[in-house]
Amino acid sequence: MRKYALLVLLVVLLGAVSLTAAQEEMTLEFWGGWTGPDGAIMQQLVDRYNEENPNVNVTLTIQAWSPLFDAFIAGASAGQAPDIMAMHPQETAMFINLGLIEPVDEIVANSAVFVQDNYVPKAWELQFYNGQMYAFPFDLGVHGLFYNLDLFEEAGIEAPPTNAEEFLAAARLLTKDANGNHPGDDGFDPSNIVQYAINMQTNHHGFYQWYALYNQLGGQLISDDATQCVMDIDKAAQAWQWLQDLVYKHYAAPQGQTDYARDFLSGRTAMLVDGPWQIPAMQAAAAESGFRWATAAYPTIFDEPAVWGSGHNFTLPKDADPAKRAEAIAFIEWLAEHSFDWLPSGQLPIRQDIIASPEFAELEGRQPFVDMLPNQKLLPNIPQFSQIFASNAPTPMMVMGQRILLEQADVRSTVQTACDEITAILSVP
Repeated sequence: MRKYALLVLLVVLLGAVSLTAAQEEMTLEFWGGWTGPDGAIMQQLVDRYNEENPNVNVTLTIQAWSPLFDAFIAGASAGQAPDIMAMHPQETAMFINLGLIEPVDEIVANSAVFVQDNYVPKAWELQFYNGQMYAFPFDLGVHGLFYNLDLFEEAGIEAPPTNAEEFLAAARLLTKDANGNHPGDDGFDPSNIVQYAINMQTNHHGFYQWYALYNQLGGQLISDDATQCVMDIDKAAQAWQWLQDLVYKHYAAPQGQTDYARDFLSGRTAMLVDGPWQIPAMQAAAAESGFRWATAAYPTIFDEPAVWGSGHNFTLPKDADPAKRAEAIAFIEWLAEHSFDWLPSGQLPIRQDIIASPEFAELEGRQPFVDMLPNQKLLPNIPQFSQIFASNAPTPMMVMGQRILLEQADVRSTVQTACDEITAILSVP
């Protein structure tokens, strides 16, 4: 009888232990906008963390950035914020102003992982707003130039273009119609072009190209106090005119293009302006078909080097469950410690030890992007960010870019209209 009682007690105790273990299992909601090949890499990291931490289940939710932010605002308003929210440095002011994310100064001060001296200075500085740190840095990215080695060799071009003169010379040789004629040749048929020199984004990345060129002219978009648009209309028009002319004057880029990476990989375009996140697609094409590609710095078309850039960071939503906060921080620190394993996504490292490592030097195509980081220009980090720059709405950014690149609208008047609209948005209390 005593043995039976002991057995019952043991079963009860084991059941209690199992129940406690089950109760201790924690689910963390992690949201991010990695909709390209980088999303698969992030999922692999999440799966690895879950395997190493059986009492934690990190659930990764991915959708395009602008609608993801809309969902974040709606979810936070309903008391359903994720535990970890990824975003870009230039968007934090918007969520700070809405009271949706927490400062992380004290957390960082007590972290053995997030140590300022271990990071590229700019990556660290971008996490601050009005003197407080609101995000954990993860990576940086800039536009660069991908180019098709076979098409360059076929055209007799020995190196990628670095300035306006070289670019236009290369663009002419890389653009041809069905009869093999180039722009400027007798008989060139602009209605039957079979190979273009370069892509022309008509989404938000078209605006980002303009932003790079405008900064190459030394232009400023928004006043230092973020109360008005201060665009230099002449310089802004000059930068847009360069892009518009590539489509309608030089015939170097297709009008109304939608699938930029596919057109580059198929040989429809010989160059591609995009970020390092396209590197996995290039490597996959090389493995599957022998596609030959290389990368170069974004050309300095105007006065001084400048290139659009951004990055990814992690924030802690204010309305998330406080009981999960410590585990959320532990996961973010784990990602930081394993950030070399994020590099297959194509994104650029910001930890000094990784950048200096021989392992990073061996990674294909990255160095031109890293070399451009000092010239990186981010969009202004302002509370009205989504009203001006969101890509999923008729914001001044999207309307200006699409009117100029898709409709061949008058550049100067379109720029002035956009600037007036930006000022109107910034003027609302």
